[in-house]
Parts: sequence; C-alpha cells; structure tokens
Amino acid sequence: MTSPVQNPSPFSTFVELEGTAREVETIEALCATMVNGPRRLLPYRQAALVTVDDAGSVRVEAVSGVAVLEADAPLVSWLARAAKQVFVGDLAARLHVVSPEGLAPAESEEWAAWMPAHVLWCPLKNRDGLPFGALWLAREEPWQENEAVMVDRLAGCYAHAWLALVGRRRSLLPTKARRPVLIGVPLAVLLALLIPVRQSVLAPAEIVPVKPVVVAAPIDGVISHFQVTSNQSVRAGEALFTFDDTTLSAQAASADRTLGVALAELRQSTQGAMIDRKQAEKVALDQAQVRLRQTELDYARDLLSRITVTAERAGVAVFTDENDWIGRPVVTGQRILEIADPTHTELNIELPVRDAIVLTVGAPVDLFLDVDPLSPKPAILISASYEAEMTPAGTLSYRVRAAFPAELPPPRIGLQGTAKIYGERVALGLYLFRRPLASLRQWLGI
Repeated sequence: MTSPVQNPSPFSTFVELEGTAREVETIEALCATMVNGPRRLLPYRQAALVTVDDAGSVRVEAVSGVAVLEADAPLVSWLARAAKQVFVGDLAARLHVVSPEGLAPAESEEWAAWMPAHVLWCPLKNRDGLPFGALWLAREEPWQENEAVMVDRLAGCYAHAWLALVGRRRSLLPTKARRPVLIGVPLAVLLALLIPVRQSVLAPAEIVPVKPVVVAAPIDGVISHFQVTSNQSVRAGEALFTFDDTTLSAQAASADRTLGVALAELRQSTQGAMIDRKQAEKVALDQAQVRLRQTELDYARDLLSRITVTAERAGVAVFTDENDWIGRPVVTGQRILEIADPTHTELNIELPVRDAIVLTVGAPVDLFLDVDPLSPKPAILISASYEAEMTPAGTLSYRVRAAFPAELPPPRIGLQGTAKIYGERVALGLYLFRRPLASLRQWLGI
C-alpha cells in the first residue's frame, strides 16, 4: 500500500527556488522566475520586478502572469512612477511595506485601481549594498514577519543571480587607450546614421476583389433564405437569395381584387351612360380608376417578381454568413453581398496616420499573410487616398491599394496579413528616429 503524496515543506520549496535562480542562463528567464516563482512559497496576487539605472530611470522588467509586457500599459506606467518614488526615499534599500500615504497624491489616488492594500518592497542590492532593483509583491492580506524574512533571503539570491548574469561592465583598456575609443565610437555612430536606407512602414492588409459586382436589395422586405453559401462559385443568372413573399403576395391579391371592383364599376357606368346622361359623366372617372388600379397591380406583380435575386455575372459570392441575413429586414439599395472574380484580386492596406510616409505609385510592397508569414508575396502600389478615414478598428488611416503581378497566382479573397510598404531612401538616423522627431516637432510646435 503506497503512502499518500505529501505537500513539499516551505524549506524544500525555498531551496528549489534558489537552485532555479542559479541555473537560469538569460536575464529574461530570470525575470520570469523572480515574479512567478515565489508564489510557490507564499501567496500573493501580483508581483513585479522593477530596476533603476545610475541616472535614476526606473523600468518595469516583468509582471507576474504577463508573457509580453507592454511598456505603455497603464499599470506598467503607474508601477514605474510609484517605484521611482520609493527608490528616491530613505527606505529604498530596506525591506518594508509600501503604503499609498508614502506616494505622491497622483499615484496615491490611483492605488486602489491597480493594487491591493498590502505591498511588500523587497530590494535587490549590488555588491556595494545599493539597490539596483526591487521585487514588488502585492496582496490583500497583511504580510507576516516570517514571510518577510523568507522573501528577503530569496531577494538576496535573486540579486546574486542577476549580478552573475549582467556582471560589472569594467573597461579593459587603460585611460590613454580609451581616449581614441571614446572619440572614435561616437564618430562611427554618427557616420553610420548617415547611411542611406530604404524607408519602409508596416500596416495591416487584406486581400479584396477588383471591381466586384455589388448585389443590393431590390425591394424592402425580409430575406427568407439563401440559395448560395459564402465563398461559393455562382454562374450568371443563378439564384442568390429570396425574399419572403407573404406581404407582396397579399398586396398583389388585394390589388387584383381592387381592379376587379373598378372594372365592374366601369361596366356599370358604361351601360348606364346609354340611358342616363349623368352616368356618362362618371365613365371617365371610372376609366381613370381602372388605370390606377391596373398600375397598382402591375407594381405589386413587379415587386413580387423581384423576390428572387440572381447573379449578374459569374464569380464568387462574398458575404459574411447567411444566418446574419435570414429574417432580417432590409431596405432597397442595402448591400447584401458581392460577386467577385477570384482571379482578379488586389491588396487593401490601412496605413495609420502616425506611421504614414511619402508614398509613390509603383513603389514595391511585400505582403506577409497570417497563414504563411514566411513567404512574402510581392505587389506594386497603385494608389493612396489623400484623406484619412476612420477604420472599423477605430484608427485614423489612409487607404492604400496595391496590385499583384499578373504572372503570379492571386491570393484568396479575404486573407489578411501585414504589408510592408517601401518609400524613398533616407538617412539611417531619420529612419530610426522618424517618429520621435515627429512627436518632438508636434510638442515644440515647429
């Protein structure tokens, strides 16, 4: 009979965490271990690793449970501001509990939105005893003294592992030998920034048909069913979808009965006109009524003949899903679907305004499809809109169109990916710092 598996003791867990920290080979792996590993030893809701450089700049390196850290995320921005205030305080090198009262009013007011009540500050110290980073551990329950001791010991292990991976950057050259290097390296960097490179920009793109035939609703009504499915090949004259004919059939029947009444009244007035002059005056009015009722009947029958919509040409029926339309009321002229030629496609690119560069017709474009990102497809830019418009994603963008070479098979309609649009040749410095320079110009107003 086997004995039940027992939970590991805190001591064995602590030893295992120390061993893991000393075995990691990259800073990225160590960061993930530092924010996620201690949860095996003690409970907390969130952990963050923050570092500070010699200039006092604070950086959030990792957050527990987050694989890819967004530097401009609101939580990350708040953590950096709050940690910077702790680093400049008297307790930066000591293990202590951080409270909202110790922060600036702006960060203190936002504390409840981002953090639970109790935050433990665990400094990571270098060989001189100065903090180069810290672990930020947050949870709802107060921190106990025995937990703080374990965290402090574990932070010392993490700091040792960090310094072992990063090391101290000491120059191996004497002072006199470093002088040419100090002059030559910046000069080489400046010269490298003048190297001409092809400017390029990335933007989301989609394969769309060239001049598709738009199939709109010919009448007001409710679609009852589709004869085709999405992306199905259709022939010219083939039925696409049908409207519900209940209302139109009733209108046609009513108009037919009304016409019969008008014809009967016309016959009566025509016969009465032979013996009564007053009846003769009514004949013209009844004839007008007959023409009006006949027109109404013809109109009702014409609408009834349009309940089945057919394809004007052969191609592929492009629409979302038939269940989105069945039973849904539509009005005359409302777009239902498109008939596209699958052999004639082009690239529709939505270039955000903030990434816009100077574009010229004929510029090369590379398309990286999401289904095949390792095989770029070439295209040629054929047009770009002068005015930006809001996209469904809520981004102000220019609409750019690119054509595929005729000798290559066209991609399937509806595929999406990322387009790389090439522009003019510019200096490497402008290529690298174009967006910061644009933001600086807007901020300075020049």
